[in-house]
Amino acid sequence: MSTTSDYNMLRLEAPRGLLQITNDEEPREEALEIANPVGWIRAMANHQQQAEQDLRQLMDVCGNTLDRTDRLVRRIEAAYNRLAQGAQYVYEQMEAKEQISGDWVRNELMVSANAYQAFTRQVWEAIIEHSKMSELHRVHEATQVARMHNAVAFLSEANLARR
Repeated sequence: MSTTSDYNMLRLEAPRGLLQITNDEEPREEALEIANPVGWIRAMANHQQQAEQDLRQLMDVCGNTLDRTDRLVRRIEAAYNRLAQGAQYVYEQMEAKEQISGDWVRNELMVSANAYQAFTRQVWEAIIEHSKMSELHRVHEATQVARMHNAVAFLSEANLARR
């Protein structure tokens, strides 16, 4: 998912899967443009885009040393998959011009918000753990703090949307 610079318009792309990100494949050309999207859709799109960037950064830091059998890596993958499933649902509903169900908003938006928070914490723990240079380590820690603030803000917005 991605956004445009115009706040009244959102360019929505289907989320990329883990293999697409780890293989550094370009996003699909298909995209939807949504006029005046509700805040939680914009927040979900932004967080999905950040999650994809964070995974690419993890791959850059770890390179071929990322152990896919490692417990933390498996938790990162599971949290990303939960995020991508929620984003995929929104994309498919918008593509089919279907209204997103209120039940989904009430139940799944908090699941997505919690998954984003868990993903952010875990992926940045892994990035920091694999960072060797002290300056790079400090930059990654600062980015982790910024992402956690974003996750908390998303939880608050999701809770408001759920109500």
